[in-house]
Amino acid sequence: MQDLVISAVSSYEYHRLENWVNSLNSCGFTGRKVMICFNVSDHTIKNLTDNGVEVILASNKRNANDDGFLYMENFGYQVPMARHFVNWYFLKKFTDIRYIISTDCVDVVFQSNPSDWLEKNLGDKKLNCGGEGLKYKDEAWGNENMNSTFGPVIHSYMQDMPIFNAGTMAGDYTTFIDFSMAVFLAIQYSKEPMPDQAGVNLMLSLEPYKSITKFNDHDSNWACQCGTTVDPNKIDSFRPNLLCPEPQFDGEYAVNSKGERYVLLHQYNRVPKWKEIIDKKYGTK
Repeated sequence: MQDLVISAVSSYEYHRLENWVNSLNSCGFTGRKVMICFNVSDHTIKNLTDNGVEVILASNKRNANDDGFLYMENFGYQVPMARHFVNWYFLKKFTDIRYIISTDCVDVVFQSNPSDWLEKNLGDKKLNCGGEGLKYKDEAWGNENMNSTFGPVIHSYMQDMPIFNAGTMAGDYTTFIDFSMAVFLAIQYSKEPMPDQAGVNLMLSLEPYKSITKFNDHDSNWACQCGTTVDPNKIDSFRPNLLCPEPQFDGEYAVNSKGERYVLLHQYNRVPKWKEIIDKKYGTK
């Protein structure tokens, strides 16, 4: 049994993915690394494969599957929606996978081995997610995203719930791919451009997912969400409503209030001082 890290990308050239790839290759992770690609260049594909990342092609321009039915236009060119379907469609064909770690790629780096953290912390839970440190009612983008995706009744239901990030999740193989399908079915008809965060959070609020998920608050060391807890353009307005201590940067790694290194650092590109260090550390020399 091995673990699998997966992400999805559309249109970006390889230099936008370097930090994700290089940090994953240097964090001690030994499992499979997969990128689902929509409308990417041959240069990007070659560089991913040369660096140990398996490429799955799923687009209207390239399609590596014999049945050939998966086309990006079916999803309105929305990777945040399509990735939940392709997670289910492609990964259900895999074998001997223990944990799936699913992340964004352009703004995520691996600060330590996610397999080690899951072995130590997941216990009998089947899904794993990281909090953003705010409730829906206190975060304008997420609040509007929920309303636009599901309408006023569900928006009202979710108001006092903490937000969990859709781009830094993990879980048991079977549970995770079925959860991905549940999210896709919930959001497939949404007109909202980025409905997956709302879909993930709604599903996590319902059984059976509510009982089988490890909900990490932002002061655990699973994932640091800079967009809500560090962003210098927003933190002053968010600070009064934060549900957690603010993360710190020790010069090399983002850490929680206990000095524990976060496994995943997400949205670091919104913090110029942190981004400069990360780019130097993981970008091509």
